[in-house]
Amino acid sequence: MNALAAGEAFFALGVTVFATLTLLLFNPRSGGVRWYALFQLCIAAWLFAQGMGFATGDWDTWRPWISGAVHLSPGFFLAFALMQTVRSLPAALAAMGLGFALLPVDQRSLTGPFAEPLLATWTIGGWVLATWLFVRIMRREPRTTAAERRLGRTLLIGIVMVMPIGILSSVLTRGALGIYVMPLAMVWIQLLLFVGVARLRFYDIEVRAVRTGELAAAAAEQERLAVVGELSASLAHEIRNPLTGVRSLAQRLAEEEIPDDKRRRYASVILEEVGRVERLVANLLGIARRAPRVREAGESTPLGPLFEDLGLLVAGRAEKAGVRLSLDARGLAAPGAREPLAQALLNLLLNAVAASPPGGTVSLASREVAGGLEITVRDAGPGVPRDQRELIWEPFHTGGAGTGLGLAVVRRLSREEGWTAEVGDAPGGGAEFRIVIPAAGISPVPALT
Repeated sequence: MNALAAGEAFFALGVTVFATLTLLLFNPRSGGVRWYALFQLCIAAWLFAQGMGFATGDWDTWRPWISGAVHLSPGFFLAFALMQTVRSLPAALAAMGLGFALLPVDQRSLTGPFAEPLLATWTIGGWVLATWLFVRIMRREPRTTAAERRLGRTLLIGIVMVMPIGILSSVLTRGALGIYVMPLAMVWIQLLLFVGVARLRFYDIEVRAVRTGELAAAAAEQERLAVVGELSASLAHEIRNPLTGVRSLAQRLAEEEIPDDKRRRYASVILEEVGRVERLVANLLGIARRAPRVREAGESTPLGPLFEDLGLLVAGRAEKAGVRLSLDARGLAAPGAREPLAQALLNLLLNAVAASPPGGTVSLASREVAGGLEITVRDAGPGVPRDQRELIWEPFHTGGAGTGLGLAVVRRLSREEGWTAEVGDAPGGGAEFRIVIPAAGISPVPALT
């Protein structure tokens, strides 16, 4: 019997249970808190078994519970991290299942020369992977300041690295330090979480809103008004883009002598863009009603004709700005409907023309890459600073005279269609916007004979 070690274990158990119940009480609707409580239950089982083992001296009964809980905890913590970051239930269940699958390794009948290294790798690897997931999502959180992100990363690393350090110290001293260090480490974790809740609001406090409904009602009303405002602004912005090109083509038809073949082509583009405006209104109204957009299987969009039509729509504005257009479809076709791709690329081209100085070149090109089909829009402007490359996708964020909605529309379309949209530096200067369409269904357009 070891009264000191038993007292430490039961003290840490009380702190853990109190902290978990407090989070559950103040966050009754948070799925993240429930997953965290599941992980805390694993820690509580370990602390209870360790306390009972030291209090009774009956290690034959309690040792399997201790070792099982210790080796399950990385899986439960990784499951919590996966649900908070990638939000994949199968991945979370797989992480917990892997922890259960490794339990027989700890049994005496299967203990061999590779058992301890395997369990140590699993324990440290699970915690480190979970840390990486949390740090990664924290870096992408636009609502936090740089100082808050640094504090958050420090807290997460302090929380996650406690377990591997404690286990290593226990292994290196054959358990002499682990029995005292690990329970205190659990208390340390709960204190760090308290700092996170107090300073960074790791979880939203919902009690007052749940009890009175006033905060929830006010938040819902604000969200509704924000959605209506953004929808109206997006509708105006997206209708203006094709109408600007239509106006330019119609003006040429009215004022210039144009050969019949070009006249027919201009009229065809005008009809197509007017139809696109009609479909755009229907799509945006469908979004307002939260109606899913119907997608047809096997749709494919030849990029050559699409690039030419986009060039005609942008040509007037590019000529006025003294910017040259370069189009290179390379005979490829993109899987999916033409409508969302045309809408996204038109926004990128108009932004590129606006960002380029007179004499510069805006290029629209496509190529096959390992991840699928990549479409790039490059400009000759000043580029996008690294600290702005996430903010520029937010609605109404603009560094110039625009509305700040074009890139927000591109990001929304990318999410809806399953593309990847990103920005980087163009070779030779300027910005390069990339849309990567998944490889399924990509095929070159057959040459006309």
